[in-house]
Amino acid sequence: MTLISLVYVSFATRPMSEQDLRALLEECRTNNQRLGVTGMLLYRNGFFIQALEGEEEVVEKLFSEIAKDPRHQDVLRVYKAPIVVRSFPNWTMGFNHIGDQHHLDMEGYSDFLENPKAEYFTQQPSRAQMLLESFRSETFF
Repeated sequence: MTLISLVYVSFATRPMSEQDLRALLEECRTNNQRLGVTGMLLYRNGFFIQALEGEEEVVEKLFSEIAKDPRHQDVLRVYKAPIVVRSFPNWTMGFNHIGDQHHLDMEGYSDFLENPKAEYFTQQPSRAQMLLESFRSETFF
């Protein structure tokens, strides 16, 4: 029984309205609660980054299903690592929709959020966890 964190990025196949995002989040939370998975989802201008935490076999199967979801494309696994404790233990899925002004006030601001690219994370995977953690106290929905 190995506990892991798996982080991936992807791009929406169409613009996502607030209603679309709420429906997606409700679906994630329902599925994750049933599976014992926790995590965090960030969205900005068609770009998703998500962390999934749980038992390795469960998370790998869930990620495989997520990768086939027609709401996004160019799904790229940034990293997968064993963990001792969860970073998001109380959330079946934390969420933050990063607005235009919101990120400008963020400590350590990077212009990455202006035009997100998967390579930003593949070059240095720890950036993904840092970004997710920076929004941990600001989740909503």
